[in-house]
Amino acid sequence: SSGINAEWPLRPGENAGLMPENMAPISCPDLIRLCVGDYNPNLEDMDVKKALDLLQGAAEDETVSNEVFEKLRLEIWCAVIMKDDWWTKCHLVAPDQIEQTLFYRAVILAYNSGMLVSHFLPTVDQLLGLETWGEVFVEEGRRKQFEYILRSGYEQMSTLGLVSH
Repeated sequence: SSGINAEWPLRPGENAGLMPENMAPISCPDLIRLCVGDYNPNLEDMDVKKALDLLQGAAEDETVSNEVFEKLRLEIWCAVIMKDDWWTKCHLVAPDQIEQTLFYRAVILAYNSGMLVSHFLPTVDQLLGLETWGEVFVEEGRRKQFEYILRSGYEQMSTLGLVSH
């Protein structure tokens, strides 16, 4: 196996039962899901960056529709938000604490590597529109608190010039 599979980090692949020496090429969407999905319980900012690099490659692939690209982009950031305890447990976060989150670190890493933020980061409304949150935040009050925290995070990134709203 050559190309991207040869460079694939073993941890999520092994967790999924995939072994580089005997596996067929994996599609870009499946590689993204391996980077940020359930097979990678130790999701870190570099894993998110790898998924975003793959997403950038998917954007350049004519076989990947805009609909698939958007779905993958939302899947990546949904996984990141779910990994950050303060998002899912709805703890209010002071602005100076946002820098400690995986969400923020992944945005900074991608931004510093030259990625166009508007291309790889969905809008706050796109993220809030995901059906996933209805399952995660059954109580309306917790969902409103989550929305407040997410909007505050975007506001903080906006003051740093990372996103516009």
